[in-house]
Amino acid sequence: MNNQWTTDFNFAKSFTVLLATVPFLFLLAVITGDMLLIGLAVFFTFFVYVNKWYLTYIASHLFIPHDVQEVRMYPGDQDTLYIPFENRGRIPIFNGSWGYYLYDHEESVEVVSKKDPSSYTLPLHVPSGKRRFFKTEIKAVKRGTSQVRSIEVVLYDAFRLSSVRMTYQSSFRGEVIVYPEPTATNGLDQQLETMKGNHTKPHSLYEEMTMTRGSRDYRPGDPFNRINWKTTAKSAALQTNIYEKVTLAKWTLVLNIRSGDSLVPTIPSLEDVLSDVAYTMIQATSQGITFELFINIKVPGSSTGFHLEDDTGKKHLMQGLEILARLRHGQLTINEELMLKRLFHHSFENPGAIIHFGHYGENDMRYYSEASKTGTSITIIAPRRGEKGGGQREKLAT
Repeated sequence: MNNQWTTDFNFAKSFTVLLATVPFLFLLAVITGDMLLIGLAVFFTFFVYVNKWYLTYIASHLFIPHDVQEVRMYPGDQDTLYIPFENRGRIPIFNGSWGYYLYDHEESVEVVSKKDPSSYTLPLHVPSGKRRFFKTEIKAVKRGTSQVRSIEVVLYDAFRLSSVRMTYQSSFRGEVIVYPEPTATNGLDQQLETMKGNHTKPHSLYEEMTMTRGSRDYRPGDPFNRINWKTTAKSAALQTNIYEKVTLAKWTLVLNIRSGDSLVPTIPSLEDVLSDVAYTMIQATSQGITFELFINIKVPGSSTGFHLEDDTGKKHLMQGLEILARLRHGQLTINEELMLKRLFHHSFENPGAIIHFGHYGENDMRYYSEASKTGTSITIIAPRRGEKGGGQREKLAT
């Protein structure tokens, strides 16, 4: 029994008529002694029951694997969404159709070469014992998510006289996730230029002046304070110190999407702000910097909002970008003070560098003013639309 589907069989009325004639054909054959009438009665019976058996058989052997398919894109990208069908029976499915509804509340994707971007019907043919992937070409339009819902299949008998309509009820999940388009952020670029770190790294923009790793010949333009006089005296030529490359240990990204207007749930510039956050995450990952994310949205079981734990690497970046893709205009928020209390009073360590996005109000100003007295670096990123800065996006987060 196939529990993935709810089924609704629709057998042709002609089957009822054919079966009703069978007793009369047998009776007439006995009276007339005509064996042809018996053969015709047997044929009608065989025809009806074979067709019913075929529909029941293929319906019980058609499965959609319990997969989770996620297509991750940036606006403007094109990709393919695959829906898998598996025929576990010994008889091919050669006469069917299928369709689904693409739930896309934000209209973040469009189906390529289809008039209706949300739902449509396609032919279904699956050989016996095989799995086939039926594809839909999609194009990302803007940030958001879309889910495959309401998969339906209609299977017919060989003569298309009867059918069974099947509605999928199991756990396959197909989803398209469209990340925010990263935008270059001047405030962040300035932060990168001014902040030094404390972790050794082979390739970095920053150097630790107390960690000398060697020297080289002097070049015009080298700072005077970098000359190694001891080595210079031994080699009779000016030598310049080479220092260890370092990077900052962690960035704390704080996203306040609550609008300053009590009548508006979320900030009007949400899309621009999320693009800035996405760019910041990509820069942190490319520099090998660990980052964490705080967002003042309502989360079940938490009164202090959402928190993405600190980590680094491609997987962590994908998690962060997916969170940004799922945020919605008009989403329920909490007072940012609850989020900031968790950040400053309940964390095990004081954040070394905070980068703030979104609304900047009195609560934020008060907490950041106190934090800056303890040496915490505070950067406020004002929302704006700038150059696209996603040059490394495909390598890092898809």
